[in-house]
Amino acid sequence: MRVCFILEGCYPYIRGGVSAWAHEYMTSNPQIEFVLWTIHAARKYTGEPLYKLPENVVECREIYLEDALKSGGRGSSKNYGAYIDSLKMILGKDGADFGSLLENCSGEISADNFVESEEFYAFARKFSLETGTGLSDAYHGLKSIFMPLLFMLGQDVPRADLYHSAVAGYGGILGALAKHKTGRPLVLTEHGIYPREREEELIQADWVAPSMRDVWIRSFYNLSKCAYSFADRVTALFEDAVEKQIEIGCAPEKCSVVSNGIHCEKFENIPVRGKSDKINIGAFVRYAPIKDIKTLIYAFYNLQSRVDSAELYIMGGTDDETYRAECVELAQRLNADSIHILGYIDAVEYMEKMDFTVMTSISEGQPLAILESLAAGRPCIATNVGNCACLLQRPTDGLGEAGICCNPMDIKAISDAMEKLCVDYDLRVRLGENGKKRVLANYTYKKMNDGYLRIYGEVL
Repeated sequence: MRVCFILEGCYPYIRGGVSAWAHEYMTSNPQIEFVLWTIHAARKYTGEPLYKLPENVVECREIYLEDALKSGGRGSSKNYGAYIDSLKMILGKDGADFGSLLENCSGEISADNFVESEEFYAFARKFSLETGTGLSDAYHGLKSIFMPLLFMLGQDVPRADLYHSAVAGYGGILGALAKHKTGRPLVLTEHGIYPREREEELIQADWVAPSMRDVWIRSFYNLSKCAYSFADRVTALFEDAVEKQIEIGCAPEKCSVVSNGIHCEKFENIPVRGKSDKINIGAFVRYAPIKDIKTLIYAFYNLQSRVDSAELYIMGGTDDETYRAECVELAQRLNADSIHILGYIDAVEYMEKMDFTVMTSISEGQPLAILESLAAGRPCIATNVGNCACLLQRPTDGLGEAGICCNPMDIKAISDAMEKLCVDYDLRVRLGENGKKRVLANYTYKKMNDGYLRIYGEVL
């Protein structure tokens, strides 16, 4: 079987949950030939691969969104009005005929000529008048929305028996294009809800004109709807995420839950630390604004005035060098000598040194870092995002609580939770035992892998 794996903004250049999942999944299924079809923002953000491609990766195609903005597109067309009529449905609030979008816009077109045409300028001017958006903001905003989409729809589709996209954004559009052109099955896996995550980013972004923010958000929701409409099966990590997919527009009969799974044998035999004069708190997290490491630093700074024996270890790779530098500067400014900022490390080795872990993200799916912490018998403090609360404090398996959940950016609550686990050794042990039982029962790698292979068999 030949599977085309579609990934966006991660593997093999960035470490993180999705990259680790993709690498392990391909490595664990040598009976499958994988074609990697990956999307990246720009070449300057890639550099040297951080993962060695598994031997069963038989082809790798990389797409860079920066190329969508370069001159010299594919072919040409004088009937730009027809493209506009199809593309503008990606901006709409109502249902769209995504089959018509792919049928009309997946041919060869020079994207740069398109956005410089009289027809496009007239459309931008009309949009400006109808929405009260400045003409410059309307023109450049619509250009930035349409050009990457046209660029995706102009790609040649790799040959495969099945297409599996790990994202519902531009990766989902590639999957829809593959399904449209080949008729082969499309499986869509979401580790987070793509348009919700983009919406959170856009609300805080300073690069988008305020008058175009809602238009951008609608476009990302419609990208997901397009991917949902073409997919044969859509998976999520937990039931609440499935409900959000259906709310956005996915047909319920397409939806399945395939939870994350880890190799528990790597963690389950790590001994629990005994009582010690020092309490080691671990944050296994990559440096990215969405992980909100600054809140963690502030919370630990507050903790130090109450528990002077605590040490915080922040461990992980870097997505955003600027953000990492800001975190380092903040720790230094607070004179927090007990904060140790490390790079990418061996999670198994360092987990043995930790008493409990903490995660202060403003958005998550079902974090592998939490599953690994629980598998090692370490309770976790996490923000109430994604599936974190169900893993830690709202279990449905009857095994009891395995940690503490706090609201995002609530420095006091996170600091209080850390103090609670620092001073109560028996509580740490009890929560850790509950968590280990939960992961061994519900989140093994074999269970996850079997789930995806079963879906492959069904859609084929």
